[in-house]
Amino acid sequence: MIVCPWKDIARYLGSVPGLQEAMDMVNSKTFWEVGTTQLSGGNRIMVMEGTTRSAEGALFEAHRKFLDIQYILEGQEYVGWAPLEQTVLEGEFSEEKDIGMYSGKADFLRIAAGNCYVVFPEDAHAPTCHLDAPNAYKKMVIKLRV
Repeated sequence: MIVCPWKDIARYLGSVPGLQEAMDMVNSKTFWEVGTTQLSGGNRIMVMEGTTRSAEGALFEAHRKFLDIQYILEGQEYVGWAPLEQTVLEGEFSEEKDIGMYSGKADFLRIAAGNCYVVFPEDAHAPTCHLDAPNAYKKMVIKLRV
C-alpha cells in the first residue's frame, strides 16, 4: 500500500502500471461529476460520493486483476488495511467483478482530501470508513490493470 498526497503520485510511475494516463486525465479536469470515465486497456476512473460507514466489523475487499488508487477529493475517510494473506475470504471471489470480501484485523489510516492511496492485489482494504461519526466524502477510484 502507498499513501501520499495526489501531487506526489508521479513518484510511483515505475511501480504503478497505467498511472501516466490516469494522472493526465485527472490533472486535465478541474471538476469531476459522479460517474465513470473509461481509460485504455479496460482501466477506468470512477467518481463517487457518499457517507462513510463504521469501521467496526467492516469487511475488507481485494482485487486480482486491478489495483486501486483512491483519491479523496472532499471530506475524509479512514481506510482499513491488512496483508491479504492474514485475512479470510468470506464467500466466493467474483472473477466477473474482480472482488472478494475478507475478514480479519485491520490497521486504520485517516486519508484527508488531497491525499490518495494505492492498494495492490496483496492489500486487503476497507475503504470509506469512519472511527467515530459518519462524514460526507467525494473521491475517485482509479482502477488500473496489473
